[in-house]
Amino acid sequence: MMLPALGLACTPARPPAAEPPAASSAPSPTEAPSPPVTPRAPVSTAGCPFQWTPREIGASVLRLPAAYAGRFMNPLYGAACACVRPGEHVYMVARIVPERGTIEVVTADRDDLPTRADPSIDACFTTVLGATTFEPFEVGSDVVCPEEPPPPPRKGPPFFRPPRLANCPARGEQTSKIIYPLRVDRRSEAPASASAEGP
Repeated sequence: MMLPALGLACTPARPPAAEPPAASSAPSPTEAPSPPVTPRAPVSTAGCPFQWTPREIGASVLRLPAAYAGRFMNPLYGAACACVRPGEHVYMVARIVPERGTIEVVTADRDDLPTRADPSIDACFTTVLGATTFEPFEVGSDVVCPEEPPPPPRKGPPFFRPPRLANCPARGEQTSKIIYPLRVDRRSEAPASASAEGP
């Protein structure tokens, strides 16, 4: 965190500012509502040129074996194949909750890439992954939590309760979230005809 330094400075006197004009009583024009998003229809994933290669994935201290990573990577790649058309370049961000077996995907803007968020593709992801769940697994945590039930206190008044450590939910309720970015570049593929691929 950066804290700005505070300082004092002397500035020449300025003439009083003119009073702003009175606000008009006329009603301001209402903004036109944004057009509704037309969901992109998923297409068949048969013949999709990119598939996930089973391997260990991870970053920092988290390492997931291929058997666990494949539970959410295969649906993620399937959604990319079904919703990203040939000729397009899309940046995706997946949010995976391993303990619940859920996955959500949206497109996102990138300043360093010619990619922009696309609500129609997001709607397609929701259609493809809306009811998709994978076999849950527990990631765990490096927070050491006391065993349940905690031992009775030996010091202090009878009503004293030992403090509960932060980030120690009840057993079986702890969840984690994996944020996984994926860039899908299909610009080298010839775009299919509009009648064949749908909206």
